[in-house]
Amino acid sequence: MTDMQREEWLQLLLSELPERLFVLDQHGRFIESFGGTFHATRLNTDNNTNRGLSDLLTQESAQPLLAAISQTIESNQVQVIQYGITPLECLQLSIKELEDTDPEQQNWFEATIKPLCHIDGNSYVLWQERDITDSYTKQQELQRLSETDELTGILNRRAFLLALENSFKQAQTSQRGLTCLMVDIDHFKEINDQVGHLSGDEVITHVAHICEKQIRGSDSIGRLGGEEFGILLNNISAIQAYEIAERIRHSIEELPCHVEDKIIHPTVSIGIAEANSQITQTRELLIQADKAMYYSKQTGRNQVTIYHDNLPDMQTQADDRIKILIAS
Repeated sequence: MTDMQREEWLQLLLSELPERLFVLDQHGRFIESFGGTFHATRLNTDNNTNRGLSDLLTQESAQPLLAAISQTIESNQVQVIQYGITPLECLQLSIKELEDTDPEQQNWFEATIKPLCHIDGNSYVLWQERDITDSYTKQQELQRLSETDELTGILNRRAFLLALENSFKQAQTSQRGLTCLMVDIDHFKEINDQVGHLSGDEVITHVAHICEKQIRGSDSIGRLGGEEFGILLNNISAIQAYEIAERIRHSIEELPCHVEDKIIHPTVSIGIAEANSQITQTRELLIQADKAMYYSKQTGRNQVTIYHDNLPDMQTQADDRIKILIAS
């Protein structure tokens, strides 16, 4: 076999590789591309040799990929990254190509970036990528299901407590406000007696959805158990949270729940606690919110209470109750 025949065979074999291979320089400029017969890619470099990531993608999309290349070269170590790209982020696509696709549909890829060589002052990496959209989507759906309360669709207890723990740690380092609300449906046993257990579930869902509509996307709401909910408000003081809690309370009071042929008018008792320098654990924050909620409940229900040091203790088992809540 001649050298020319060998090169043709090599080019043929490389072009039939199922996964896409790129050779890029330190600036993210494409030098060569091979393969990709089984997986579509948003980084298709046909006719784009010597163009860079910044030419093909928006700056926001290209920047983390360029950073991964730089880290690979500086560390001389293999890097593995996952990234998502939508057609709208691909600058090389024509209007017709965008019209033929869902412009906001995100494809996900896993790239293995290997240091290759240094020639004439330039550094090169080998970029091997595969389309992981299907597996990534399934993984995200499984994660969503594992974090979601089956009845209401909001966060389950475990996921809410994890979100609270993460926000608490961030608040400690950034000194931003963090406030926790405990929300409990009033007279829920009577509601269950009136409409039955399954219909009582509809009331729980009704209240959960009203609460969810009154908070921001950066906040979190979770069902802690039964008819009780936790709400996490980031970068908000207790005074600001009081306005939100009052809006929640008023909305629930004003919007009845229709259960079969019955009309239920639920109300809620709400307790508020704000993280401060004296609180060192999320358990302490939950205990304070729980005590404030029980004060609301024991002094008339359908009201909001902010925790303070001189608040009478209406729930002597608050500490034990929160320990059980966190442990279960």
